[in-house]
Amino acid sequence: MNSSTDFFNGKFIHIDNIIHKDVSDSLLYVPHAGYFTSDNCPRQKKQREGNYFFMITTKGKGLVKYDGVLHNVSEGECVFLDCNLPHYYLPDPEDPWEVTWVNFAGHGAEYYYRIFIQQKSNIFLPQNFEIIRILLTKIVDNNLHRTEATDILNAKLITDLMTSVLLNNNNYDDCTNKVKHKLYTVREYLDENFTNSINLDELSDIFFISKFYLTREFKKTFGTTIIQYILNKRIEYAKELLVYTNKSVEEISDACGFSDQSYFSRQFKKAENMTCLAYRKKHM
Repeated sequence: MNSSTDFFNGKFIHIDNIIHKDVSDSLLYVPHAGYFTSDNCPRQKKQREGNYFFMITTKGKGLVKYDGVLHNVSEGECVFLDCNLPHYYLPDPEDPWEVTWVNFAGHGAEYYYRIFIQQKSNIFLPQNFEIIRILLTKIVDNNLHRTEATDILNAKLITDLMTSVLLNNNNYDDCTNKVKHKLYTVREYLDENFTNSINLDELSDIFFISKFYLTREFKKTFGTTIIQYILNKRIEYAKELLVYTNKSVEEISDACGFSDQSYFSRQFKKAENMTCLAYRKKHM
C-alpha cells in the first residue's frame, strides 16, 4: 500500500477551520483535518456534537477506544465514528502508525453515517483503499491551501468520500487523472520557487503542458490563477519577514521576488488593508 507520508513528508498536520454560518447552514463542511504518526498521535478527542470522524491507516497499527470498546486498527483499515461519543487513539509502539483523517459535519453528514453503520462496523477494511486514501489526502491538502473555493471543494470531496465508502466505488477519475497529478506537481514547484521569476512559458516548458490549458485547469482545480497563487505566497512570506526580521521594506520586497518595491507595497496594502510598516507595528 502506498503511504500518504510521501505527500505530507511525515509532518504532523492539524487544521482548524473557521466555519462561517452560511457554509455550515448549506454545505457539508470540514471543521478539522490532518495527518499524524505515532510520534505525534493525539490521545483523548473531544466530543463534538453533530460531527463525524473518518480516518485511514496508511501504515502501522494502533488502538481506537470508542464508546467504551477497544478496537485494534491495522494498515489499510478505516475508522468512521460519531463524535457525539467519547473516543481516543493509542499507537502501537512496535509498529509505527500513520493516519490521515477528517472531521466533517453539515447537511447530509448524519444521513451518510446512519446508512454506513447499517452496512459496516466502525472499523472496516475497504475494497477501494487507494481511492479513499487519495480522497482524504486531497481533503487535507485542500484545507492546507485555502482559497475562495475551499469550502465548495470540501463539500464535493466529502460527498465523493462517502460515495466511495458506501458503494465501494473504484472509478474516481478525478483522483487518478494524470493531468491532475501534474497540476499538483506544478503547485509544489511554485511553493519551492515563488521567490524566483516565474512565467507561464517556463512552466509550460518544464511540465510539457500547454500554458493555456495549464492556466485554465490550475484555476479550476485550486480556485485561483497561477499569478495570484504566486502573489499570495509572496505576501505571506513578506508578512513573516516583517514580523520576524529587521529587514527593510526594500529588502523584503527583493527577498520575496518583487522587482519593483512600489508594486510590492501596493499589492501588500491591497491584500492586508494596511501598509507594510503598519503591519509590522501591529505585530510587534
